[in-house]
Amino acid sequence: MKYERDIRRLRYRLNRQGMLELDAWLAPLEQALSTGDSEIISQVEAMIATDTPELLAMMHGEIPLPDALRPWLER
Repeated sequence: MKYERDIRRLRYRLNRQGMLELDAWLAPLEQALSTGDSEIISQVEAMIATDTPELLAMMHGEIPLPDALRPWLER
């Protein structure tokens, strides 16, 4: 099923951002993907496409997080 393949691809990419700090911060999104929520999946996909400096700015609170991902990343 394409949907499951997309989630597997996103999980793979979540763990390979190239920085251990980012990988650890993004790790809760794996569980978020398990919800099957299409908005979460879409926002994770958009976040994965974001450049590293922007992700770091989100991680440090300099750029707002996507709404659907906030509960997973602000823990």
